[in-house]
Amino acid sequence: AVLFTTFVNMEFKLDYLFVFLIVFFMMAITFYIGVALSKINAFSHALLPFAISGASFGLLGVPLFLTVFGENNLEKIVILGVGNEFFCWLLNIPALKMKLGNEKFSPDSIKNILKSSIIISIFAGIIFNVLGISDVLVNTPPLNGIYSTIQYLANISAPLIFITIGYGLKFDKRYLKQSAMFVILRYALVFTVGYAVKILLLDRLIPNDTMFDYAFFTFMNLPLQYSLSVFVSRYSSKEDNELINNVIVLNTVVCVIIYIIFIALIGIR
Repeated sequence: AVLFTTFVNMEFKLDYLFVFLIVFFMMAITFYIGVALSKINAFSHALLPFAISGASFGLLGVPLFLTVFGENNLEKIVILGVGNEFFCWLLNIPALKMKLGNEKFSPDSIKNILKSSIIISIFAGIIFNVLGISDVLVNTPPLNGIYSTIQYLANISAPLIFITIGYGLKFDKRYLKQSAMFVILRYALVFTVGYAVKILLLDRLIPNDTMFDYAFFTFMNLPLQYSLSVFVSRYSSKEDNELINNVIVLNTVVCVIIYIIFIALIGIR
């Protein structure tokens, strides 16, 4: 609901398309660095490339940014999230299936993208916006009632998501050392590659935009995608599934702590 209303009201710019593509390739770079690192004995693990690339944009990124900076600024992080979602469903998840389940890339990967609720919300919002249906949706009864309901759902989605995530957090101390290694490597790589790409490319497309800078930090700070747990449980061992769950929990806790410190430092009230 949040993404739909954001795209319905967004003023589209050609530069945003380049941002989508840049973020996709930025994520791909971190993935392939992860592949290279996984071949080094000290970091060797089949899950490493998948754990240090891709981000939990829809479940955590949107509600975090929305809670602090409001819906009016949400498009700043949304334009980053589109490239992330396509990366996750076109490269990260299919690669995981091929690595752990010996599956081949198939048209089902494209179908999975189209089935994603986040992608559906984005495309629906874009279509309504481009066709000018957004004005009809807002001003014509009973359609405006439907739109008001969607906005209401958007407003309550953030606290509900936080409650759900908090309830599901469970950590196993047996995996603390390995989980910590994954999280440290993820932060080191994501921030290094991310800010290199931002300085070299993104700042030229979106210069001198403080809110975009805040959105970018929020995006870089996000934990790995939560859906990895589902696919690891399906294609790998119980031990691997327990490990990835622990990485998700630890990464989420660290993410929230860092974000609280970040908000305190920039002085958002």
